[in-house]
Amino acid sequence: MTFSEYALGLSPFISFGKTEHDYFTELAGNFVNDAAMDSCQILKRKPDTKYRYIMGRRSIQPKDAQYLYDHRDLDKFSKWIWNRMDDSDSYDSVVAWLSEHGITDDDPSVGCAKLLENILLDTINGYSTSQVAKESEIDLGLIEEIQQKIKSLPSPANVPVPAVATEDEQKYICELYSAYGDAEGMDSFSGDDLLCFPDYAADLDDRRVDFYAAETIRRGVMELGSGSLANQFDVLKDETLTGVKDTAKRTHMNGFEHMLAVMEQAVVAPITNYLLSASPYWISSKIKKGVCQHLVNDGKLIWVRRRKKQ
Repeated sequence: MTFSEYALGLSPFISFGKTEHDYFTELAGNFVNDAAMDSCQILKRKPDTKYRYIMGRRSIQPKDAQYLYDHRDLDKFSKWIWNRMDDSDSYDSVVAWLSEHGITDDDPSVGCAKLLENILLDTINGYSTSQVAKESEIDLGLIEEIQQKIKSLPSPANVPVPAVATEDEQKYICELYSAYGDAEGMDSFSGDDLLCFPDYAADLDDRRVDFYAAETIRRGVMELGSGSLANQFDVLKDETLTGVKDTAKRTHMNGFEHMLAVMEQAVVAPITNYLLSASPYWISSKIKKGVCQHLVNDGKLIWVRRRKKQ
């Protein structure tokens, strides 16, 4: 018998309609001796975790079971069970429940205490493979459910590329100018020079489109609110930086080639922890390349290495 089966089996008789996390707190709290309660870590777990213990969606870890077992107070627990049976007039029902599981004891409250003691011992002595498999199925189901919800997210509101570059674009654009100048052997390069280099003018247009593709995601994530997806643009930036940093460290012919190599790597770099990648509306090659321009704005990427002054 698992802890969840035990807790749910006795719930009609001893939980008194409490929420699952409160029921868990009473069940575990009455099993350990009073002196050990302040140091009992499992009693300090979040309500959602306690709920999962009761419902069988999460198993008690062996180290937690060991603490409960080492600090058990069977007399305290059996008295608590007895009082609950007495208050709910469920003596016969508890006896019948124990009998269904092959347990006969002159005192059903003692039988309940011994049964929980044995369940904890089983947990300490070996995590059953069936229980691990059960948890894995639950976890996979939960992941699939999350992915399906993400896939159903509507596309974020598109942020158009303004005709004139904004203040927020100046840093990454200046770095692009440095890359263009480095490729042409020019000490300085500005927007005025684009007239003489149409290929770079076209490249700048592409980079601005990329930047705003990523900006669309940044603003879209903000509009999702403060829930579990609120940090996803930061996650996307971190994943992208991790994927391109080795490429960025290498020596390249010039700053322009450096930038192009990083762009190519960004497109293929894995972004496993970016949950929104499950939706085609929230990731694309343009978005990935645009994130690199945001990383330039953050000072995490540069295209031209500056020599330190001697």
